Amino acid sequence: MGQTEVMGWEPSPNRSGPRQLSEALDQVTSGLKAPRAQVLKTVFAAWEELVGSVMAAHSSPVRLVDGELVVAVDDPAWATEMRFFSGELIDRINATAEEDAVSSVTVRVRPR
Repeated sequence: MGQTEVMGWEPSPNRSGPRQLSEALDQVTSGLKAPRAQVLKTVFAAWEELVGSVMAAHSSPVRLVDGELVVAVDDPAWATEMRFFSGELIDRINATAEEDAVSSVTVRVRPR
């Protein structure tokens, strides 16, 4: 009996070799109703560039699932500001990602 039979694992017959990590991540995220890895990078790693340094100091993206971006803010006043800015934020993210990855923004105030 071969080692793959003992372990219960066999290589996928339709793979021709190694894949890009981003391709593998895209496959995982699609099963979770999350966007492509590049979109997640755009939102989470470039948050300050998307919203500006002042807004970034008071907000952070929490999750992006099925087109809904959840943003946490540290004060109700910043929640109002983020809600006002949400349409422009959606446009910026989708333009940067080059796809319609975000369709809505939900804003939550972090508990103190």
